[in-house]
Amino acid sequence: MTPSEHSLRELVVKRLGALPVIAAYLERLQLRERIDALAPVREGAHLTNGDVVVALVANRLTAPRPLYDIVSWAQEWAVEETLGIRPGALNDDRLGRCLDDLAAVHDRLRGELTVQAVAAFGLETKALRWDLTSILVTGAYPEDEQDAAYARLRYGYGGGGERQKQIRWLQVTTDDGAVPVWEQPYDGNTTDVATVVDTMVALREHARCTDFVLLGDSKLLSVANRAALLATEVGYTAPLAHTPALDETFLAIPTEDLVPLAYVSARERALPPDARTTYHGYDSVAEVVAPDGAGGTRGHTVRRLFVVSSEERAARRRNRARQQQRAETEIAGIVGRVGSRWYPTAERAAAKIEAILERRHLRDLYAVTCGTSDEQEGRPTVTCAVRPAALTRVEALDGYYVLETTRPAIEADAVAVLTEWKGQWQIEHRHRAAKGPLHIRPLFVTSNRRVTGLVTILGIALLVFSLIERAARRALATEGPGEKVPNLLAGHVAARPTGDNVLKALREITRVTVALAGVRQRWVADLSALQRTLLRLLGVPEAAYARLAHEIQ
Repeated sequence: MTPSEHSLRELVVKRLGALPVIAAYLERLQLRERIDALAPVREGAHLTNGDVVVALVANRLTAPRPLYDIVSWAQEWAVEETLGIRPGALNDDRLGRCLDDLAAVHDRLRGELTVQAVAAFGLETKALRWDLTSILVTGAYPEDEQDAAYARLRYGYGGGGERQKQIRWLQVTTDDGAVPVWEQPYDGNTTDVATVVDTMVALREHARCTDFVLLGDSKLLSVANRAALLATEVGYTAPLAHTPALDETFLAIPTEDLVPLAYVSARERALPPDARTTYHGYDSVAEVVAPDGAGGTRGHTVRRLFVVSSEERAARRRNRARQQQRAETEIAGIVGRVGSRWYPTAERAAAKIEAILERRHLRDLYAVTCGTSDEQEGRPTVTCAVRPAALTRVEALDGYYVLETTRPAIEADAVAVLTEWKGQWQIEHRHRAAKGPLHIRPLFVTSNRRVTGLVTILGIALLVFSLIERAARRALATEGPGEKVPNLLAGHVAARPTGDNVLKALREITRVTVALAGVRQRWVADLSALQRTLLRLLGVPEAAYARLAHEIQ
């Protein structure tokens, strides 16, 4: 054999990462088929809309890129080999047209995916969590590219409390693994309370969730929303906003009737019992009158669980003491200068003191009195003193809140209601995953119709992300008491599997193609022990990787 016959003619290294896992999960969701049925393209097209969405979802889960850079991503990763999609066909014009088509079928598609996810992965939809987040945008969005039929980019208040251009994004997740079963973009100035009825209808009409309890924050229970939920017999659990009437009801509860609740948060389970937050509760019933839909009203019996948290009570008292100390220091400086050129009258000094108390939320706790000094020939004076009765009352209210629920006690006792509601952090983690590992921002599209399509892609990616996390945790739980995977994090650190760390642990798997001496051979890098463990937990056989190797041409 001549030297030229031994020469290396080709060496191509592509990332496989979690692509075979993603492909397996998308097949279980029947994503490609469902999109092609709802949004077909003309015959002869290089790619169907289903192909494009599969590629975009895979990109979000592996190495998120803007639309104009998807081709280079597909070339660097084994997209054609695992997903059967030619990289060159993923140009940004084709992707943009797909986003337009996807936005038009959002509701039907999202509902069908939920139905399929429930069937294929055994999701439990009895308890569903509701919450909204803001997706902030920057740059110009020409008015002639905005379609009134889709969520509009508007100025609203984001998480930081500042007014910014944004869209609002609603999510509904299961209590079982925090898997998103519904999502919907809304105009950027939409308030949370305005989305509840739409969500309730969509869950029933599109996602076919008929028997569920909606869990949310206090915005869930506006007067109109509560009436709609009760009228349609949709269950709910949410905290009530504090009112003077609720305060009086709580203060009237005998101390001995506030019984300990055996709830321990996951972050405190490793602490000794005396270092944990304690909870006491009083389970009661109340009558709520709501419109009956026929012009009249109807009474409904609900439960109200009054809860006192030792952690929240202590935090409120620490904050109040800090504010009192700062206010009294400022006030002392003013009192000492009453009658001077800075505060020539007692009324002027009193107004300044009351402004300080108002700013520090202490106005009701102090009595401010104007007078004159007998010893100093009628010089004006001001006194500011704590009102003991007011302080005692506000301290008695520290750390309490009220959960209202339609769930009967036979179905969920007080501890179960508190435990279920305390899990609301799960949906907040899903918001963070969307903005973190899946990189919803920046959007890189200016049409609000395409924004809707892109957010739909993100929602599907988040669905797969959550299903991967749920599968790993459930499988791990069946293998023993341990909740952590050894060596999952850098430095050989054991950790609970998350969608993020599982995908990262699989990321470095590569596929190599070599052409030597006229023979082309392909193989996949050896899987590590950790990667084999994760594939087992995810229910994806190693053959999904092995089949991409040892091909000879």
